[in-house]
Amino acid sequence: MKKMRILLVVAAICLTVSACRRHSTIIETGDNYYMKIEYSGSVHFSIDGRTITGISHGGYLKYQRNEKKLEARNDGNGGVRFELLDYGDPVAPKDQKAFIANAVRVMLQKNHHPDWN
Repeated sequence: MKKMRILLVVAAICLTVSACRRHSTIIETGDNYYMKIEYSGSVHFSIDGRTITGISHGGYLKYQRNEKKLEARNDGNGGVRFELLDYGDPVAPKDQKAFIANAVRVMLQKNHHPDWN
């Protein structure tokens, strides 16, 4: 009986955590234009709006604007891991900060931010 109660409590906690995880997808299209923003969990931006400073555990942010793609995930150590592609090729390290800043600027301009911060 005690094991059954523990199992029910664990199941309730798991359902609560799953229900609280926010997931959204936003798509805009037009003539020669495609933008998709998909996120799960909480995403935190820097005060200056130029980078992503944190993502909740298990969360992610995916951004695509035409052939430019950014994927950001929690790295498990309190940081953010980025994957940046431009026409399918990795973005050169010297161009990564500007690439991220541009993507963040567009997302914030479009007002596509949930409870990011």
